Amino acid sequence: MSLRLCAGCYADAEDLAQEALIAAFQSRPRFAGRAKVSTFLHAVTVNCWRKRLRAAPPQALPLLETDSAPGNAIAAHLTRLSLDAAVAQLTELQRAAFVLVKAEGLTHKEAAALLGVPQGTVQSRVHDATLRLRELLSEEDFR
Repeated sequence: MSLRLCAGCYADAEDLAQEALIAAFQSRPRFAGRAKVSTFLHAVTVNCWRKRLRAAPPQALPLLETDSAPGNAIAAHLTRLSLDAAVAQLTELQRAAFVLVKAEGLTHKEAAALLGVPQGTVQSRVHDATLRLRELLSEEDFR
């Protein structure tokens, strides 16, 4: 999960995972056992990620490695840069919900549990983020 939250940057993902494990270890007395340990760890990781977002300006996502032709790689890079810029313009709350549901593949219910908000709130944030991204990106870039 930390790798997806860090947009594929392994070094940042490792740092986030370490921060999350330290935070989870320090928070273990507060873990009441009402939820799965994995849910607790996801929540701690998301909280560490959100803390990082507040502390530092957003950075561009790295270009994904591809075996395609150079022209396709350039087009993919430009699309990725457009998407990075658009996602960076979302509110922190929209971005967190959008990444958890669309990039991480969590259900709205799971994302709601991690973010500590009602499921409907996550649904509306993902919807609002999607509408905002459609405004920011051309229809071709959005696909």
